[in-house]
Amino acid sequence: MRKKPKQQRSQSLVQSLIDAAAETIAEHGLAAATAARIAERAGVSVGSLYQYFESKEQIHTAVIEHIATGLRALVHAQIEQLPQKGIRDFVQDLLHEVWNFLEADDQRYLQITRHWAQLDFVQVMNGLERQMTMALAVYVMHHPPRQPVEDLPAKVYILVNSVLFTVVRYISDPAPHVTREQIIRSFAQAAAQLMNQDESR
Repeated sequence: MRKKPKQQRSQSLVQSLIDAAAETIAEHGLAAATAARIAERAGVSVGSLYQYFESKEQIHTAVIEHIATGLRALVHAQIEQLPQKGIRDFVQDLLHEVWNFLEADDQRYLQITRHWAQLDFVQVMNGLERQMTMALAVYVMHHPPRQPVEDLPAKVYILVNSVLFTVVRYISDPAPHVTREQIIRSFAQAAAQLMNQDESR
């Protein structure tokens, strides 16, 4: 960002630009989200946009960070409830919350996430990986596995990254024979099996 907004009016302007960029990407695609189009949608001049953002790429990055902030808040809220939950419920509730967040506002963020390959989602994915890994560590502290789990850190790494990349893959290119609910149930069961908490066995 070229300069950080300090006054309430400036902060509101920056947020309106981020919202306008998100709406433009969601409705017209990444290529159409030019500085001029974003500024027009926000009801300001291009010059006003460039007071805060050096390029359209920088405002695209701000949109990603805005989405990441919301996702981090969701994960944090679920982690706080984790000691009282089973691992299956935690995974199911978390993935439902993530999908509901992405589908809000006419699926705005869901549409943006479909451009993840062209946008820099690496930092978002890394941050979510750290949070989810921490969540499973918290769960293990409060609910130790019934039997020792061989190579637990490696299996947690595989599970967390499988969740992240499968969700992104499904969002960007849904498989017609696979439903969202099936994905959520499958990962919840995998987590329960990993922690030796699978009651279905």
